[in-house]
Amino acid sequence: MPRTIVLKLKTKEFKILTRSYTSDSPPLSCVELTDIALKLRDRVDLGPQQRFRLVGVGLSNFQDAGETKSQPDLFE
Repeated sequence: MPRTIVLKLKTKEFKILTRSYTSDSPPLSCVELTDIALKLRDRVDLGPQQRFRLVGVGLSNFQDAGETKSQPDLFE
């Protein structure tokens, strides 16, 4: 399960920008992953008229699914 989401943007001028987000728990759905990627895009200050040659979303910092707890046990 990935814990880090990376957004990579390349502008029409070939400037490469990256933003990343690491969470204690991985995204649980495609909707959550998309929301994180869009929030990362909001952190790029280029203006609404900026055009991109490339947009990529990468996943890294993987951990085994058994190591992830979506909810803690009640009596830990």
